[in-house]
Amino acid sequence: MFSVALRNGVSWEDAADVTQTTFIALLDAIDLLREDERLGSWLMTVARRQAWRSRRRGERLTGPLDRSTTPADAIEDWERLVWLHAGLEQLGDPCRELLTALYLDVDSPSYAAIAPRLNRAVGSIGPLRARCLARLRAILGEAA
Repeated sequence: MFSVALRNGVSWEDAADVTQTTFIALLDAIDLLREDERLGSWLMTVARRQAWRSRRRGERLTGPLDRSTTPADAIEDWERLVWLHAGLEQLGDPCRELLTALYLDVDSPSYAAIAPRLNRAVGSIGPLRARCLARLRAILGEAA
């Protein structure tokens, strides 16, 4: 898990945190896991998502207040955010709710936490995420 985190752009300290968080997620979801042979890929997916969250948290901390950011960059970031939210609005539920929880929620909920909100099985969240992202890409591609 540590190397997965490092490959996804986090520091050594954050990779250690990602590893610990991944194994805590395993303990939390152990009763929900049904296919033992897929445990390795599940752990890698959780570690990758935790690393992304860690990177995003770091970017949020340095983002708008970063001294190297110019006003033009801030405007471009704002325009991109408005564009993304417009795409999410067109997407509709449950995709909007899922993608918002996965990528925009400050608490960064796990699949296990999101599944009951959407009234879905934990194992269906990944495939749903893939379909929703594909639809969002299509919507944003049309809007570009």
